[in-house]
Amino acid sequence: MKISKIFISFIMLATSFVSCDDYLTVLPENNQSMYDYWKTKEEVEAVLGAGYVKLRDAQEYLFLWGEARGNGVLFYNDGSDGEKAAKKLRQMEILETNALAKWDKLYAVINMANSVIKYGPDVVDRDESFNVNVMHSYLSEAYFQRALAYFYLVRLWKDVPFVKEPYVDDSAPYMLAATDGNTILESCLTDLYSALDAAKEVFPETDNENPINTKGRATKWAIYSLIADIQLWLGDYDNCISACESVMNSNRVGLLNGTLWFSNFYPGNSNESIFEIQYSYSLSQTNSFLSWFYTNINYTISPYMQELYEQNQGDIRGLDASYTEDLLIWKYIGISASTARNSSQQNDQNWIIYRMADIYLMEAEAYIMKGGEENMSKAIDLINDIRNRAGLVDENAGTNQLDMIKILLAERQREFFAEGKNWFDLMRIGKRDVDGFKNLFIDEVLQVASASNKGMIRAKLEDENSRYLPIHADELLVNTLLEQNPYYLNLGN
Repeated sequence: MKISKIFISFIMLATSFVSCDDYLTVLPENNQSMYDYWKTKEEVEAVLGAGYVKLRDAQEYLFLWGEARGNGVLFYNDGSDGEKAAKKLRQMEILETNALAKWDKLYAVINMANSVIKYGPDVVDRDESFNVNVMHSYLSEAYFQRALAYFYLVRLWKDVPFVKEPYVDDSAPYMLAATDGNTILESCLTDLYSALDAAKEVFPETDNENPINTKGRATKWAIYSLIADIQLWLGDYDNCISACESVMNSNRVGLLNGTLWFSNFYPGNSNESIFEIQYSYSLSQTNSFLSWFYTNINYTISPYMQELYEQNQGDIRGLDASYTEDLLIWKYIGISASTARNSSQQNDQNWIIYRMADIYLMEAEAYIMKGGEENMSKAIDLINDIRNRAGLVDENAGTNQLDMIKILLAERQREFFAEGKNWFDLMRIGKRDVDGFKNLFIDEVLQVASASNKGMIRAKLEDENSRYLPIHADELLVNTLLEQNPYYLNLGN
């Protein structure tokens, strides 16, 4: 599904919503005119729910985009086409026909969000049960969906088409040139800040022990987390810190006690969680984690990542938590230190986008980038909160930004191993104009490169454009206003 051909199949519900448990099961079932569709609150909610479903459809790519060029995961066997494409990314042998250069899954999320943003407000006048406050709450979720998708797009491709209108028929203009990525993110921030007032702090639950709505829908705290992440990427460190503080002071989420750390992954939806993509076996919502990490073993922990854990004896996140002695990635396949999930009935692990540890470490990174002794002290205190929770002793503050960013990065690598963040963490460091940062970025990437490829990969990474993906060949064919990333113009694609 290309950006030029993303058309909405609007949802005709056979029955009304039964409960919030059904929220993420709604998918478009048959085409109908948009003008006949947007009449009820339930129809708006259905399209909003479809946005979360489209995000779930992208989950395999979210993992591969975040880990393929990082240094935490090792490729063990070839599996799907996506995994074969990821190996090419790891080797820096990236062509414009690579499957991971397709962006349609993210634009599908954007299209659903755009539909809610454009047509949802009209329904207030058509459905007396749909009041304006509920409508604005739905819009806050749609703004989150759209901004999250664009944040991935900008970090992966840099400059992309900035689509703010839904594609509903062939009359919609679909040939758009790319917009500067920072401009897109600034616009997304404007939307997110405007969405905060109407955003919910919690959602109604049918089972408070498994808060699938509060953790699976965009709360105010999810929006603040995304704001913090974007501001950190853009280098607005004061506003990153402010957003992080809003989450920390929410009294809605908090760091788990160290002994409970593994409950972030089993059973999931923990008190530390802020936003995660939901799966449910009983609703036929499953994923490939057990296949990837256990039955087929397509990925294992890298030797470099294993060494990072072993440098800190007693890290509760390490052996028998994040990985096993035989190098399995355990956080997605275990229910305890020694017991694996049932591969046929427990293949519904959630995928975490944000949790409280991320807030601590994003704020720490912002303080490091602000510089100065006082800010370094604040940063190391936050890092040590995460280390202490993991059973580790305090780390001493480094004397400069490079020393501190190395401490910060190592802690993020241990805390978020295989959670789809590694490459973006490295990219964020590598693009900053600070002495030693670019070399640190390249050295980290080379930790998992073969000896014969290291020189070639280092040379390629010196060109900043090589760190972004090419625009897929199919997109260039259907949208003649797009221009290929210059790095990929002379590769014989």
